[in-house]
Amino acid sequence: MKIIIKTLGCKANRYESDRIFEKFGNRFVIADAQFERLEKADVIIVNTCTVTENADRKSRQAIQPLKKLYPSAKVIVFGCGANTDEKGYKQLKNVDFVVQKPEELDKLLIKLGNSKKSVFCNDKGLKEISRTRALVKIQDGCNNFCSYCIIPFARGREKSRSLKEIINEVNNKLKNGYKEIVITGINIGQWKENGNDLADLIEMILKETKAERLRLSSIEPQNFSNKFLELFKNPHFCPHLHISLQSGSDEILQKMRRHYDTALFTKMVKNLRKAVPHFGITTDIIVGFPGETEKLFKETLEYIKKIKFGKIHIFPYSKRKGTLAALMPDQIPQSVKLKRCRILADLEKKLRINFYKKNIGRTEEIIIENPDEKGVIKGFTSNYIKTRIKNPGADKINGTIQKVTLNKLLPSGEVEGILKA
Repeated sequence: MKIIIKTLGCKANRYESDRIFEKFGNRFVIADAQFERLEKADVIIVNTCTVTENADRKSRQAIQPLKKLYPSAKVIVFGCGANTDEKGYKQLKNVDFVVQKPEELDKLLIKLGNSKKSVFCNDKGLKEISRTRALVKIQDGCNNFCSYCIIPFARGREKSRSLKEIINEVNNKLKNGYKEIVITGINIGQWKENGNDLADLIEMILKETKAERLRLSSIEPQNFSNKFLELFKNPHFCPHLHISLQSGSDEILQKMRRHYDTALFTKMVKNLRKAVPHFGITTDIIVGFPGETEKLFKETLEYIKKIKFGKIHIFPYSKRKGTLAALMPDQIPQSVKLKRCRILADLEKKLRINFYKKNIGRTEEIIIENPDEKGVIKGFTSNYIKTRIKNPGADKINGTIQKVTLNKLLPSGEVEGILKA
């Protein structure tokens, strides 16, 4: 059986798609729709996202082009979209199955596979995944119920995986050749077991595994403890965090029902940069939340300038049925949201370039990834700067960690690096 997977959305979705590759890769031919096209496919899996209205639309739009490429394939809809709108997806043309739980998907794939002649393909699935970076999901669900967010309804209540299970998975990933482990989940700062929290978990992973690089995907300020400040001094723990600010206005943060204010956010950032001067901090910002006046938007702009983020993901507010924010007065016109997005995008570019320039001249360790036919390598520094390295012998060092001096800023917005001899 031949399967093609289209993954939309966050790292948690990516992890769940990778799990399919790893679990069934030695039984079925499995390919990632983003990187490969099969001559024929028996099954199409669309791993959906529902975090915004645009994400919902993209998830639905992904079905038809794949069905056109593989007209005889059965279409399975999976992921957050399936969890929040099962009925809607079942009514779509060309959708054969809507599956909400990973174990249900496993059973369905086995059933479909048993109806065909199995194709054993020597772990083809594993080869389709990057061998440099592996995702490990430590928890699922969210109890925060921010006023704009549908994810608690899509993912359910918070559930932590056991420490033992996580350590075993990390060690298995390392045995399979991965160089970097990325800790992910829906709200990883809420991981807990027997009085241990996320900082304790990271400490255990650093002690009990031989991970060359360990990275956190994201965390919120209220889940940050001072223990992290010492942990980030460990050379194997990447000095980078994605901290979702969402707004630089305390008034808007209250309306969003976020569990922190800008004072707590500022304190966290100052402590991180004091512990590691070149710490990389990236964030998300929602533009045009209900009630965001021009004055409050300017507060966000001024706060962003103060923090000096390395990168910002910008989202115009998207009304989600079933959330408190969808019922709030003072909804912002789309034209205003888009204008503010452009203003923020201009600022984001300046801040990102400034952060990159501050790192020019430093020597960093970079995982060498996927050299192209010209011998150009791309990789990320530990503090998350995208770097291009030109090296005629790139294929010989692919997948290894090399010392690279950050040389200059390129017109592409990336940084040029030079391999140290």
